[in-house]
Amino acid sequence: MKQLIFLPRNTQKNTESICCIFRELPYFSVVKTLAVIFGLFFAMSCGVKAKSFATLDWTVAETLIALGKKPVAVGDIKSYQQWVGDPALPNDTLDLGVRMHPNPKLILTLKQGDHDLHFINSSFYAQATVTLEPFSSVTLVDFYTEGDAWQNIVNASRKVAFIADKQVEFEALMTSYWQKMGEIRPLVQPYLERPIALVQFIDTRHLRIYAANSPFGAVLSQLGFHNAWGGSQNAWGFETIDVTQLAKLAPNSRLVVVKPYPANIGSALRYNTLWQHLAMAKDPLILPAVWTFGGIPSAQRFAEMFANGLLHGGEQW
Repeated sequence: MKQLIFLPRNTQKNTESICCIFRELPYFSVVKTLAVIFGLFFAMSCGVKAKSFATLDWTVAETLIALGKKPVAVGDIKSYQQWVGDPALPNDTLDLGVRMHPNPKLILTLKQGDHDLHFINSSFYAQATVTLEPFSSVTLVDFYTEGDAWQNIVNASRKVAFIADKQVEFEALMTSYWQKMGEIRPLVQPYLERPIALVQFIDTRHLRIYAANSPFGAVLSQLGFHNAWGGSQNAWGFETIDVTQLAKLAPNSRLVVVKPYPANIGSALRYNTLWQHLAMAKDPLILPAVWTFGGIPSAQRFAEMFANGLLHGGEQW
């Protein structure tokens, strides 16, 4: 004989209301909704804590935000705001201090929260793993390795998405990126004649120049531009050069300067005789700060700012 289960009156009423709602939904929507509900019920009944993610790496941070999984803690937030800027970190993001040496006391406060804490870092911060592991699991993701710089960025971003269970959002992110590039490409067509010298000033005499096999170098190539720098590069896709080496580039090169840079750069260059004689010094395109070591979000932001600068002019020194 089957055992009957009697629901309390309020429960019966609520159940009938839910059933009425489900009757209005397509079959697959009902199945998906029920799967989510039962999954949440099972997690709660088993005492499973929700996963949260933290990182010392700004590229991981911007990738998590773009995937809709905001990090609960990030290293050196003040500098993030200066060098990365967008996407902005949530106001309640905990600042873990110096990225190479995160504050254990702050990490402990995260561990005491009602969540399952996971750190995702790049190998650049591998030395901090010994500090983090007593409080959290740590996964290392490599955005910068040997080989094709763009493909490395895509692969690393996909891995972050897998760890955060955001694979669908990753596919949407990539689709959005290529759609945006498709919109930008015809706009910059009139400017393709000049090769691009993409630089970032370190001080008044030295700068980083980004090669074709770098994330932003790949963006330039995707838009149809040639890279003015054909010299060597390091694992991060740039070479540190003296300002005098700019004279060796093609005379028609377009200098594109990415902020931030030291405050005295503009005044120092005005009194630099060599700089004054460089053809590319006559019309440098100065762009707002964007994370040159970033992932997909920074790549798209760079493409948008670069196109906007070509069409409407850049910033002033």
